Amino acid sequence: MPRIRNRRQWVLRRLRLTPATEMLLLAVVVGILGGFGALFFKKLILLFQSLFWATTDMSADSLGAMVWYRRLLLPAVGGAIVGPLVYFLAREARGDGVAEVMAAVITRNSVIRPIVVIVKSLASAISIASGGSVGREGPIVQIGAAIASTVGQVLRLSPIQLKTLVGCGVSAGIGATFNAPMAGTLFALELIVADFGLTAFTPILVSAVAATAVSRQFNGAILGTILPTFQMVSLWEFAMYLVLGVLAGLVGFLFSRSIYVANDLFERTKIAAWIRPAFGGLLVGGAAIFYPHIMGVGYEGIRALFEGRLAFDVMLILVGLKIVATAVSIGSGGSGGVFAPSLFIGVMLGGSFGHLVHLLFPTITAPPIAYALVGMGAVNGACTLAPLSAIVILVELTDAYSILLPLMFTVVMATFVSRKLSAESIYTEKLRRVGIQAHHGEDLNILRAIVVEDVLRHDEASISETASLDALIRLSLEVRGNAIFTVDDQGRLTGVVCVQDLKYVLGDPEELRYAYDIMDFKQPVVPVRRTQFLDAVVDRFAETELDCLPVVDDADHLVGSVVLTDVMRRYNQEVASRGIALELGARIAAHDTSQTLHLGGDAIVTEIDVPRWMAGRRLGELQLWSRYRVAIFLVCEHRDGRPNRFVTPNGEYRLRAGDTILVSGAHADVKSLSENR
Repeated sequence: MPRIRNRRQWVLRRLRLTPATEMLLLAVVVGILGGFGALFFKKLILLFQSLFWATTDMSADSLGAMVWYRRLLLPAVGGAIVGPLVYFLAREARGDGVAEVMAAVITRNSVIRPIVVIVKSLASAISIASGGSVGREGPIVQIGAAIASTVGQVLRLSPIQLKTLVGCGVSAGIGATFNAPMAGTLFALELIVADFGLTAFTPILVSAVAATAVSRQFNGAILGTILPTFQMVSLWEFAMYLVLGVLAGLVGFLFSRSIYVANDLFERTKIAAWIRPAFGGLLVGGAAIFYPHIMGVGYEGIRALFEGRLAFDVMLILVGLKIVATAVSIGSGGSGGVFAPSLFIGVMLGGSFGHLVHLLFPTITAPPIAYALVGMGAVNGACTLAPLSAIVILVELTDAYSILLPLMFTVVMATFVSRKLSAESIYTEKLRRVGIQAHHGEDLNILRAIVVEDVLRHDEASISETASLDALIRLSLEVRGNAIFTVDDQGRLTGVVCVQDLKYVLGDPEELRYAYDIMDFKQPVVPVRRTQFLDAVVDRFAETELDCLPVVDDADHLVGSVVLTDVMRRYNQEVASRGIALELGARIAAHDTSQTLHLGGDAIVTEIDVPRWMAGRRLGELQLWSRYRVAIFLVCEHRDGRPNRFVTPNGEYRLRAGDTILVSGAHADVKSLSENR
C-alpha cells in the first residue's frame, strides 16, 4: 500500500476514529479551506478591478461616468489575458466551472488537477474584474471542489470517499458565497453528488456550515440592501405567478441554450481558440457603452432595482442584453459562472413583469420587488433544473420568507416548463455534447465504464445464409436464445433470424407453404463492436426484440455475441462491488494494522497487494480455492498509484501488479497465499 495511506490509517487507529468520523473531520477542513478560498477569490476580483478601473465600484453609475472607450476595450483586454492563460495551462478552467466538476465526478473518479485552483482563480477573477458578463459562484464551486479533490488525492481516499469530499468542496463554495449553508448543501447533493443518503449528507452539510462560518466572520451580506417584508395581497396573484413561471421557464431555457449557440458560432470562425475571449470581450464592451449594467457579476444592478433606480424599459432591455452578453463571454472561451447572471436575468424579468401587473392590477398585486425576488429564483431554477436549491438559495440570500409560497409555486412551474423544452440543464448540456449522460445519474455511467469485450460470448448460434431451410429449422430447435445470425461465405454478418418468428411459421401450414429458404426469414440487424460501451448496447437492446446481439470486428466478421442477461449481471456486479468495497474497506480500515477484519474463529477478510507471482496471470488458472482455500472476491485497480475502480473478477480476469485484492479464508491460508508457500 502507498506509504501515505498507511500513515493515515495508522493515525485513524491510534485516535480510534471510524471512517465516518474521519470524513466529518475532513469535511470541516475542506469547509474552512473552501471558505477562505472563496474569500481569497473575492479579494482577487477586487484587486484586479482596482487595476483595470482604478475603483472597485462596478455600479452602472460609476462605470457610466468613465470615458466610453474604456468600457469598450477593457473587457477585450481581460479576454486577451484569460485566453492564453486557460488554453495553455488548464483548459478545465474554461467556462462556468460547475459542469467541469460534474464531468470530473462522473468520468475521472472526482480527480481534479491542483493547478485548476490557481488557473481558475486568476482567469475568472480577470474575466469578472475586466467587465466580462460572468458570475463568481461557478468558479468558487470549482475552486472548492479542486481543493477538496487535492486533499483527497493526497490522503489516497477511495473513489467513493473522494466523491463525497468533492461534494463538500462544492457545498463550501456555495455556502461561503451566499452565506447560505443549506443552499450549499442542497446544491451539492442535487447537482454534483446526486445522493441524499445520510453518509453523503452529513459531511456535506458540515462542510457548508464551516465555510459559511468563515464567510460570515470576514464578509457581509451579498446584496448589501435591506428588503421590505412582502406577502401575497390576494389569491389572484397565483395567476400572475403562474404566468411569471411560464415566462421564467422560457427565458431560462433560452439563456441555457444561448451559451452553446454562441460557442458553436465561435467554433465555426477561423479565430484561434486562445484569442476568442478577446473578441468576446470586445462585443460585450460594445453593448456596455450604452448599458454598463451588464458588466461583471451583476449584483450592483440587482441592488439598483431593489432600490427603485431602474425604469421598466431598462429592466426589459437588460433581460435580453444580459443573456447575449453572458453567452458571448462564456461561449467565446472566457472563464466565469452563469449562476449570478441567471439571478440578474431573473430579477430583471420579474421586476419588469411585476411593474406591469402592478400597473394593471394595483389592488390585488404586491409591489414589483416581490415579483423581482420570485423571478430570481424562477429563472435560476429553470437554468439549473434544481428547483430545491433555487428556492433555498433565494430564501437564505434575501431572508424573504414571506414570499416562500409564491416562490415555490413559480420556481416549480418554471422548472417544469424548462424541463419540457429540454431534459438538460445549463450545466448538463455541456456534458451531453461530449457524450456524458449526467442526468441519468450513476447507473448509465457504470455501463459506460464497461466495454463489450468484457461480456463477449463465443457460443452464438450462426448459419450460412446459403444453408438449407432444414438446417435452419434443426438449429432453431437446439438454440436457447431468440436469435440465429446469418453470415456469408467469408464469415461476415448479413442478418438475423428471430427464432420466435420461425416457430410461428412452422406452426402454421399456410405460412410454411410460402417459405423456401433462409432468405424468407432473415432480417437486417445493426451489430455492435468489441470496443463499444455497454450503455450503447443497452440502447440497442431497447430498440430490438432480441435477447442477443451480434458482435463484429472492423471487417464485419462475426466474432461473438453479447447477451442481455450477461449485461444485467455485469451491471449488478459493478453496483454491488462498489457498495461492498466501501463497506468492507471502511470496516477493515477501522481495525488492526494488518488491514484484517476477523469474522470469527480463524476466518478473516483482508486486503493485500497482488503478490508478485500472481501478477499477469488469469484468476481461473491460479485455482486459489483448491490450492490455498482462499477466495478473491474484489479487486481494487490502481492507476498512477491511486485507487481507480473496484472490479468483481471472474475466471478470465488477469491480475496486475500494484493492485490490491480483498480475500477471505483462514489466516494461515491467506499468509501462505501471500508468501506462495
